[in-house]
Amino acid sequence: MKPLDPRLLRYSRSSRGFLLLSVLIAMSGAALSIAQAYLLTSLITGLFQKERAIEDMSSTMRILVTVFIGKAVLGYLSNFLSARFSTRIKSELREGLISKVIGGESDALHRLGPAELSLLMSRGINNLDGYFSKFVPQLFIAAIIPLTVGVAIALQDWKSGIIVICTIPLIPIFGILIGRFTAVATQKKMETLGLLSGYFLDLLSGLPTLKVYNRSKLQVKKLGEIGDKYRKETMKVLRISFLSSLALELVATLSVALLAVSIGIRLVNGSMTLTSGLIVLILAPEVYWPIRQVSAHFHAAQDGVSVSNQIFEILDAKAVNGSETVADIKAITWSELTVSYPNRSSITIPAGQLVAGKIHALVGPSGSGKSTLIAILLGFTQISTGEIIVSTSQGDFAFDQIEKNHWRSLLSWMPQEPHFASTTVGEIVNENESSLADVSLKISDLPNGMQTHIGALQDAISVGQKRKLALARAFAKPSALLILDEPTASVDDVSEEEINRSLEREAKSGRIILVASHRPTTIASATNTIKIAAR
Repeated sequence: MKPLDPRLLRYSRSSRGFLLLSVLIAMSGAALSIAQAYLLTSLITGLFQKERAIEDMSSTMRILVTVFIGKAVLGYLSNFLSARFSTRIKSELREGLISKVIGGESDALHRLGPAELSLLMSRGINNLDGYFSKFVPQLFIAAIIPLTVGVAIALQDWKSGIIVICTIPLIPIFGILIGRFTAVATQKKMETLGLLSGYFLDLLSGLPTLKVYNRSKLQVKKLGEIGDKYRKETMKVLRISFLSSLALELVATLSVALLAVSIGIRLVNGSMTLTSGLIVLILAPEVYWPIRQVSAHFHAAQDGVSVSNQIFEILDAKAVNGSETVADIKAITWSELTVSYPNRSSITIPAGQLVAGKIHALVGPSGSGKSTLIAILLGFTQISTGEIIVSTSQGDFAFDQIEKNHWRSLLSWMPQEPHFASTTVGEIVNENESSLADVSLKISDLPNGMQTHIGALQDAISVGQKRKLALARAFAKPSALLILDEPTASVDDVSEEEINRSLEREAKSGRIILVASHRPTTIASATNTIKIAAR
C-alpha cells in the first residue's frame, strides 16, 4: 500500500473529512512551533542578554503558556479525532467488504476461504487502527511541519538551512530501505496467521470425525508447528522494527548535533547572533522529529498496511454482471470451464447440461470442483475460460448477460453446512407444516413444535434435523433451479427415501434440480449424472 492510498477516499467518505482535519491540525501545529521558538528566544535573550526584569516579560510568558496549551490541545484533538475517524473508516471498509462478498460482486469467499476472509474482515481491518490513528496524522505532520520550520530556519540563517537540506533526506532514505524488509516480514507473518486460521477452522469442523477415529491428538503437533512458525515470523518483525528505530534515532540525533555544533562554533567566533542561534536550535528538532515519528508509526501500522491491498483488491473487484432479466429457466448448458486462482492450480469442470424436470446428480471426489461449479451457478465465482448458456422461454442468454441479483431470485440453495438466523422453525418455513413432512421432519420430534427456537450457540435440534429444515426452506421458496449440497447427509435411511421421493415430485413440477452427493441411493435416484474427475 502507498503511504496514502487514493482508493481510501473512494471507499470511505469519512476519510475525506479526516484528511482535511489532519491537514488543518498539522498547519496549526507548524505555526505554533514557530511561534514557540520565537517566544522562547525573546524570553531568554530578554532575561539574560538584555537583562530585563521578569515582570517586564510577563506578557511574553503568558503568550508562551498559551502556545504550550495550544500545542497540548492540538495533540489531544489529533488523538481524539484520529480514534473517532478510525472507527468510522474501519466500519465503512468492513461494510463495503461484506456488501461485495454477500452481494456476489467478489469471489473472495471462494478464493480465500471462510477462515482467511473472516481474519481479513476482523483482525485485518482492526489492524488498520494504528494506520489511521497514528500513521496518517503523523504523515501530514511530517509533510507540513518540517517544510514550514525548515523555511523558517533558512530565513533566519541560510547556512543552517543548507545543513537541514543536506541531512533531512537521510531519515526517509533509511526509513524506506528498512521499511522494505519490514513489509516483507509482515506479509509473511500475515500469511502464516491466515494458514493458522484456516487450519484451525478445518480442525474444528472435522473434530467429531477426528475423535471418532482417535486422530485428534495427532493434530496437536501440527497446530503447534504452525503456531511456532507464526511466533518466529512475529519476532522477526519486532527485531527489524527495533533495529530500524535505533538506526533512525541515531540519524536524527546526529543531524541535530551537527546543526548544534555549527551554531556553537559561529556563536563563539561572533559570526552569528544569539537570537538567530537560539531560534534555529529550538526549531531544529521540529524538523527531524516528525519524520522520525512517521517511520516509528509505520512499523506500528504495518500489520494493517500489509492487508490493505487485499481489502482494496476485493473492493475494486468488478463482477461480470449483465442487465437482462429472465422469467424462467428451461436449461443451463456449459462448455468446459476453467477457474483460475492465484498461487493455486486451476480447476477444470467438464461440459454439462441441466434440464428442467430432471434430477441431476453432481458426483466426484472431494476437491474435484463440485463446490466450484455450484459457486459458478450461484454467481459467486467467475470463470476464466468457457461459456455458460441459459435457455429460457424468451430465448438463449449468455450467463454474463443476466443480472445476478435477479438470477439468484430464481434459485433455491441448500448449503452443505446450513446456518440459520435466530428465529423459530415456523418462521423459517412460513408456518407451512407440509414442507416439513416433505423432508421427513416430524413436528412431534421438535422440542416446542413450530415454535422451536434455533440459531443460538446451543440449538435444541440435531444436525440431521437442521439439514432437513434447510431442505424444507429450499423447497418452500418458489424457484426454477434448486441446488442442494449433500441434502441426505446425516439422515437415516427412511428419511433419505422420503427426501428422494420429494426431489422427484419437485422435478416433475418443472424445476431443475442439482444435487451434489456422495450417497449411492441419492445418486441412483437421479435421472442424469454429472461426473467431475479428480485433479
